[in-house]
Amino acid sequence: MRLLILSLFFSVLAMAVSAQKAFKGGIVAGPVVTQVSGDGLGGWDKLGLSAGAWVNMPLSDKAGIGISMKYINKGSKTKIDTVTYNTFGYYLNYIDIPVLFTYNTAIRKMKITASVGPYVGVLLNQKIKANKASYDLSQVPFKSYDFGGQAGVAFWGGENFFIEFALNTSMIPTRDNPAVTNKYSYYEQGNYNQTLQLNFGWRFGGTSESTP
Repeated sequence: MRLLILSLFFSVLAMAVSAQKAFKGGIVAGPVVTQVSGDGLGGWDKLGLSAGAWVNMPLSDKAGIGISMKYINKGSKTKIDTVTYNTFGYYLNYIDIPVLFTYNTAIRKMKITASVGPYVGVLLNQKIKANKASYDLSQVPFKSYDFGGQAGVAFWGGENFFIEFALNTSMIPTRDNPAVTNKYSYYEQGNYNQTLQLNFGWRFGGTSESTP
């Protein structure tokens, strides 16, 4: 399954490179900050990266459907203890595939693209890091898939370059809660991945009138 996902990733990249008039495509990469809700660690303290490719099928002059495939770091970690200098964190790597409805508008001649929709993530690997030592997550591991939603807004600096701010969050627990105290609490049903992304993107070809 993972080999299939990676093959699809490179297929999407090839589609982006060869995008024609009907389809627009490109590449995207940038830093992410992440947390896992319900893990008891708290805070957006884990820094990671994401990178991938995207294509967009225009539905009209302003609307479209975008599909991307990105390698992305997720997980969470504690801040360094100022007394013991201990650290602990969950390190998760995924391939995320968002399918987004996109809408183009402009504010004071700056082109803006808003996007929203579901995504599916495929877990590539997982581990625990404690004081720089790595351990397998053998007890109550994270599930193989991550189903959630994503929303973002992109600001275009010309015809081909954009900067995007995006948030995604799991809608279904990605890991069972090992110690449930209130079974009726949403966040005690399990752990939920959440990421804040700063994406730098490039579109191959296209004109100022084309849909990203």
